Amino acid sequence: MQLEIRNLKKRYGNQWALNGLTVTFGPGVYGILGSNGAGKSTMMNLLTDNLKRDGGEILLDGIDILKLGRDYRKILGYMPQQQGFYEQMTADTFLFYMARLKGLNRKQAAAEIDQLLQVTGLAGERHKKLSGYSGGMRQRVLLAQAMLGNPKILILDEPTAGLDPKERIRIRNFISSLSRDRIILLATHIVSDIESISDRIIMMKKGKLIGTGTSADLMERVADKVREMPCETEALSGMQKKYRVGNVFQRDGKTWVRLVGDKLPGEGCYTTDHLSLEDVYLYFLGE
Repeated sequence: MQLEIRNLKKRYGNQWALNGLTVTFGPGVYGILGSNGAGKSTMMNLLTDNLKRDGGEILLDGIDILKLGRDYRKILGYMPQQQGFYEQMTADTFLFYMARLKGLNRKQAAAEIDQLLQVTGLAGERHKKLSGYSGGMRQRVLLAQAMLGNPKILILDEPTAGLDPKERIRIRNFISSLSRDRIILLATHIVSDIESISDRIIMMKKGKLIGTGTSADLMERVADKVREMPCETEALSGMQKKYRVGNVFQRDGKTWVRLVGDKLPGEGCYTTDHLSLEDVYLYFLGE
């Protein structure tokens, strides 16, 4: 199975949200990394046919998804960044409602909902109204509905946004446990989530693809772009204006800064032994 985007374009007024995006996905987990306004959500909405494109193609095994229509949507699971719930519904009722919209029969829906409520840790809360759910519980319900019908393509838009660390880890682990015989696209600006579960990373900036690869591939590209050095507290403001400062931290009673860029001061030391995807993000996507 191959999902291919060719020269995809989408414009809002005079502003291009996507401008000639081309990328191909096979089975695996892809982290879509970019700051706000990079075009991640727009790409997701075009992949789910929730928006009308202004140019380009989206092909599944060589056939445009617009021609595939219902056959494409049957193998698609989508978790939006935000979802308006029927607050008086229970999780159980909501999932049966979504299963009906997806065309699942009652027996198939019941079996899948039981399983999904177990793996998302919501089985004990299935008869509780959604109005009483926490943010993390709501995210898990959204993820469960996306998994109904065992989709071969799973599109997740900011699945861990706004969650506390415990909930983020729960959601992240569930996504990571999903079978690798499907295409999973995970869009987020939370770098640690991308680094934890993605097979490959797609970096977007201002509606364009600017790089792709594994975490190791991308970190290798910035191996000589990261330095750490001590910095007096009164000099920190000037340092932040002159360089891209990744972290400010304490070491041996002194304040240190982690700098990322092409032109770095001669003092300090390179950090090739403990690079991170945050360094990659700051180098390629930081302003």
